Amino acid sequence: MAHRPRLRLLPRPDTQPPLVRAGGGLRQGFAALRHANFRYYLGGQIVSLVGTWMQSVSQPWLVLLLGGTPLQLGSVLALQYAPAMVLAPLGGVLADRVDKRRTLMVVNSVASLEAAILFGLTITGVVEIWHVMLLAAALGMVNAVEMTVRQAFAAELVPRDDLMNAIALNSATFNAARIVGPGVAGITLAIFGPAFNFGINAVSYLGVIAGLWRIDTTQLQPIERPETFGTVRSSLAEGLRYARRTPSVLWPLVMLGGVATFGMNFQTLLPLYARDTLHLGAEGYGALFAIMGAGSLIGSLMLAFLGSRRPLWRLILGGGAFFVLFELALGLSRSPLVAYPLMVVLGLSSMLMVNTINVTIQNSVSNELRGRVMSLYVMVFAGSAPFGGFFAGTMAQLWGPPAGFLVGGAVASVVVGLVAWQHVASRSSRPDAAARPDPGSTRATGAAGRPRAAGE
Repeated sequence: MAHRPRLRLLPRPDTQPPLVRAGGGLRQGFAALRHANFRYYLGGQIVSLVGTWMQSVSQPWLVLLLGGTPLQLGSVLALQYAPAMVLAPLGGVLADRVDKRRTLMVVNSVASLEAAILFGLTITGVVEIWHVMLLAAALGMVNAVEMTVRQAFAAELVPRDDLMNAIALNSATFNAARIVGPGVAGITLAIFGPAFNFGINAVSYLGVIAGLWRIDTTQLQPIERPETFGTVRSSLAEGLRYARRTPSVLWPLVMLGGVATFGMNFQTLLPLYARDTLHLGAEGYGALFAIMGAGSLIGSLMLAFLGSRRPLWRLILGGGAFFVLFELALGLSRSPLVAYPLMVVLGLSSMLMVNTINVTIQNSVSNELRGRVMSLYVMVFAGSAPFGGFFAGTMAQLWGPPAGFLVGGAVASVVVGLVAWQHVASRSSRPDAAARPDPGSTRATGAAGRPRAAGE
């Protein structure tokens, strides 16, 4: 008889301890920083993410400097994120089986090498568009694993009741870097050219590697694993079945995939929009990204300080609705004076939606499956970029950059409406729906402090 792996039965989502504490205020807003391991991790991320954003802004600008078309610009973005469609689920299986800290140190070292090669090619003047495409695809392979393992690693850095705050603070760090990185990159692009920013990014990875190295492994949160593992195929199937049968995982993923694919194509459209529609230079282009990052930072901090007191589904749907509305307004704008404030609102609303989706999914999964389920989050979010990049690049090439925002926003609004309709329909179909508060708020816990069943 074939040996079968012994798996512990997974608890139902409504029997797990909550991710959030009641209350709020300044102390609760920085609760995760009480833990030294999280501070080391976050410090390294701050250094690395500034460099990452400097490269993210400079890479599409380099393609334009090399005479690239809008479709080639979208192709570079597609190649960078396409590997997530295949490798993110495998990264989820890996995250549930291996030492996540060591894995992150390895993949960040490889990403540093990719940035160094791009720096060398650009500084010597031999870089061509096919070089950028090839290196973008290589970075995509690394990031597909890194993003999945990093999402799952958060649960080991802090206790479960501080996990929501850790996610929000990590996002706030990401978006703080999104302000600094593009703002600095716009200036250095104009003065030194893109090679300088690629070199900065290569060095910045040392920050995250040092932060991971300082983590005290004896203080990591224990993660229960099966005594033996099944095949990779069976592990993948288990994660997919869980997501399909859990509404609080399935529908947020549908929302994320639809809006990200058609609405969040700023790396493709913003360089073209800044140059051809707003008639801005490199500084103005970097400022657009920085302004959007400021809005995203505000959205992340709102979730950190107020998230435990707000119904999560309302934040998901409200953030998505505001995002598509203001993206349509951006598509109609031809003035920098109008575009800049619109970018603030777009950044804020997108982070409220994306971060709350992250928290909702994390709150719906047990530790044994966290890596595989979060790999679906990464696959949907990052894997949507190839389709979105081709879509946005095609729209921009046919009808101009504003058309990319207008058509993308219109399609994304249909997705938001579909998920909102499904959510309302599922709640109204329950006899006691009127008396039930939304999940994720402090009102949604009973006397024992237990969250409501997933999907309610």
